[in-house]
Amino acid sequence: MLLGLILLGFLLALVKLYLVISGESLAGSLDSASGSVQKQLRLAHSLAVAGSTVTVEPASHVIITDSNLNLDRSTAGVADRVSEGIGARPDGLAGVASLELLAKGRAAVVIIAHDRTDCLERCLKSLVAQPDAGVFSLVVSLDDPKSFEKMEAVVDRFREQQPFAVWRKPSEPDLKGGAVAKIGAHFRFALSQSFDEAGHEFAIFIENDLTLAPDFLWYFRLTAPLLEKDPSLFCVSAWHDNGFRELVSDEHRLFRTDYFPGLGWMIRNDTWASIRGIWPRFPSTGWDHWLRHGSGLRPRDCIAPEVPRTHHEDEQGTNVRTGSEIAKLLARMATSTLPHGQLGDVSYLLNDRYEAHLHGILKDAPVLSGLAQLDSIAGPDSDAERYYILPYVREDFKLFAKRLLLYPGQPRAARKGLVLSRLPHSPKVWVALVDRRQGQGLLPEAERWQPRPGQQLLAAQPGESCDGACPRLGALRCEARQLEFANSCGALRGFFACEEGCGHQVGSEIPAYVHDRSRDTALQCLVTDEAAPTCAAKHPSTSRLCVCVPA
Repeated sequence: MLLGLILLGFLLALVKLYLVISGESLAGSLDSASGSVQKQLRLAHSLAVAGSTVTVEPASHVIITDSNLNLDRSTAGVADRVSEGIGARPDGLAGVASLELLAKGRAAVVIIAHDRTDCLERCLKSLVAQPDAGVFSLVVSLDDPKSFEKMEAVVDRFREQQPFAVWRKPSEPDLKGGAVAKIGAHFRFALSQSFDEAGHEFAIFIENDLTLAPDFLWYFRLTAPLLEKDPSLFCVSAWHDNGFRELVSDEHRLFRTDYFPGLGWMIRNDTWASIRGIWPRFPSTGWDHWLRHGSGLRPRDCIAPEVPRTHHEDEQGTNVRTGSEIAKLLARMATSTLPHGQLGDVSYLLNDRYEAHLHGILKDAPVLSGLAQLDSIAGPDSDAERYYILPYVREDFKLFAKRLLLYPGQPRAARKGLVLSRLPHSPKVWVALVDRRQGQGLLPEAERWQPRPGQQLLAAQPGESCDGACPRLGALRCEARQLEFANSCGALRGFFACEEGCGHQVGSEIPAYVHDRSRDTALQCLVTDEAAPTCAAKHPSTSRLCVCVPA
């Protein structure tokens, strides 16, 4: 009896001790939660609370209007949101712990909208249909004061399903450059609001003329840890520029590219911090081209899906018009139907593993002599995948793109000059287009184009051709195939001030510096990924960077 009482007392003491410890843990959790709430209140204009609208005044004042502002509403269901959408336990980086990286209020989804209510409604409808939409802070960013009311009326219709915040960008009456400059300024505003003001660690940006695949948000939650773990990455995109129905089939396959895809993309706050101070006032061919060529971003790689996770809907926008070539291209694009939760392990995308795999499948691949050989490799489908290497140079890429049904103009979806794509209508046959100037260690020496011994870079006089400039160095001449070695922002900055940064343009006199202060691109250094530079080209507003070789 006495022994029983002693044991009972001991057990009661243990229970009491447990309660004390639990209480301390609970108190600590509450203190932590309180600190988090206080932090969020300091960032009040970023709260995605139903009915909240944020007007950012030019003097950086923030006005929040919310007839139903309620702390209970903003914090209710947090635990539910953390677990929302975690319906599978895939391998590698795709585990539950990884998913929680974007499941604790660390990320925003920002819809970039102007004045099209029909586009915004379609986009919002596809966003609220995502099973894990509640994990994110959801925002609509508006930039047309004349349309604020009608656009927010559309947002109001979806606030019963998910809490949305609205950001109103102040007008910039002195902004020059038309629609392209306005779009660039809107993205700068949205990026700054997401990271500088709201303090998010991650943000996903969606143009409002896009609709989303069923696993759009799952895809980003799955790949977010790659941005933290792999310093060679700067973004994850939902888009594939070569994601045409004739070329893609594997909804589980993702790849790496150093050509920024856009159209639904995620970055971290540290990436924004690195480009915030150099964001261009006038990105002459678009903010996205500047990001690819003029930003100087290092690292440059993005993750992208073989089958796109966004679909472009509108044909009345700034860049896409009914019947235009780009509209016809977009109509060929596939969109993934993979259900939420089925995309699994993504650890193979880590840089070292990816490089090893890529070289493993291509190191013994036959090197084709030209486009004419493509017909001979099509053949009947087999169980085993086959790989072939086809050398190219950027200036001739349009010919290769036409034959392989790739996006025309420039080598999109490339990485270090390598574009890996299926042969049209032959899902087991892969063609690796390899840039002769980069080689990737995959081309025989005879197939490579390398800088000529003794060549020199020279800044031409304003309005002077390279044919005219090179002889000033003595027994030197311009060689067109060498001009591409100067077609980079880094090379231009070695000879010109580039006061307004480095941008992208189309012209056979590029690479060049714009000395003419009357031009929209004044004081910019310009590179191109579309035009083929020639030795004879010249423009009165620019000074060329020439490559001169021994005569």
